[in-house]
Amino acid sequence: MAPRAQRIIEMITQQKEPISITDVQRIQGDNRNLNAQTLVPLLQAISFDTPQLQTAQKLLRDWNLQLGMTSPTAALFEVFWKHLLADTFHDQLPKEYFPDGGDRWYAVIQNLVKQPDSYWWDNRSTLKVENRDQILRQAFTEAVEELENIQGKDSKNWNWGKLHTITFRNATLGKSGVAPIEALFNRGSFATAGNGETVNANRWRANKSFEVTDIPSLRMIVDLGNLDNSLAIHTPGQSGHAFHSHYNDMVDPWRKIEYHPMLWEHNQVTAKTANTLRLIPKLAAS
Repeated sequence: MAPRAQRIIEMITQQKEPISITDVQRIQGDNRNLNAQTLVPLLQAISFDTPQLQTAQKLLRDWNLQLGMTSPTAALFEVFWKHLLADTFHDQLPKEYFPDGGDRWYAVIQNLVKQPDSYWWDNRSTLKVENRDQILRQAFTEAVEELENIQGKDSKNWNWGKLHTITFRNATLGKSGVAPIEALFNRGSFATAGNGETVNANRWRANKSFEVTDIPSLRMIVDLGNLDNSLAIHTPGQSGHAFHSHYNDMVDPWRKIEYHPMLWEHNQVTAKTANTLRLIPKLAAS
């Protein structure tokens, strides 16, 4: 079962009361990384011999496994995941098959960690034969070094959202290749939470960069008992006009798992109407 589906089922079955709109909001915004359930206990069992690595390891101790937007531990784990995949597979696979880190690779690693002496752990470019814990230690060390280089030596300043950003690119002029034009039509970058396998599915590619490539662009919660209670959010905004106030005003609510009312009844829609656009055909001259 895909991690997202597994997590949704888990959250639903944990409910002891009928599921409310607030509960669905919580589910849609969940950032729990089920991959970390497999790997964090293994990392906690490894001995690290420098204060900087020991300090980083302590971040895992009380982590709730949520890939929160400002979380230092989320940054540490996802950077570690990138290095773990590279250190395990890049020496044995052609570049076009390098792991992208999606749910398929969750399953691969979940099976592989049960085989600590598998030949996959060995780095063919070295004379010695590496095992699972040596590669875990190497990947963790590389992750700490990378974060110290780009976000500073103080682990409190590590931040997943600053790595894991999204830029909304206009489908035409936003990809023109002309920087001034792209600056007019594109918006970002914006920090985000989650990853491609959390319920809040903001995907990044471990074989490319931390930049977000795929998103849950529309979230909707429909109250079938009272349609006027329904909620929705999509991004970046209602207007496709780059200079309109509604061009990107839904980005922040979207990334913070906030919503706007999705009204149904005519009287409710009329009462909340801010502007009306009326299209009047021009009569042709006789």
